[in-house]
Amino acid sequence: MASTSSTINIFSILQSAYTAPTQASIPPGSKFANVDPTQWQGTWSGTDSNGKAVTLTISNINGYRANVRFQTADSGLQTGRVYINTNGVFRIGDSQMQLSSAGKMTINTVIIDPTTGNQSMETDYVTLQGNGSSSTSSSSATSNGSITA
Repeated sequence: MASTSSTINIFSILQSAYTAPTQASIPPGSKFANVDPTQWQGTWSGTDSNGKAVTLTISNINGYRANVRFQTADSGLQTGRVYINTNGVFRIGDSQMQLSSAGKMTINTVIIDPTTGNQSMETDYVTLQGNGSSSTSSSSATSNGSITA
């Protein structure tokens, strides 16, 4: 019987110490309001710092919520329901997207080197297909795990 009571005590301790994780996909301090679907909806495309394709498809916009399909050569396919804040920002995975102007969006992705643990920030620019704009990309390096611009 002693082993049963000690097992119950362990689970009680674990349960009392548990806290729910924060919602990482919503930037801290975000405020939300309905967005204009015509500024967001559609397929966005560009290239990353290595010249590989980056594609972002935004659909089913309802208020400030939208379905997103984000695909890069390095990170693969990510899908999800996102919340667009009043600053025109949303997150999916390790990436944050921000509407910079009509038909143009900036994508910032944190990349962690699995060997050293150092972080770097890759910034890619995508454009809404059909508006005739070009897309470019740049990358920022880091040292000792701190992100530099």
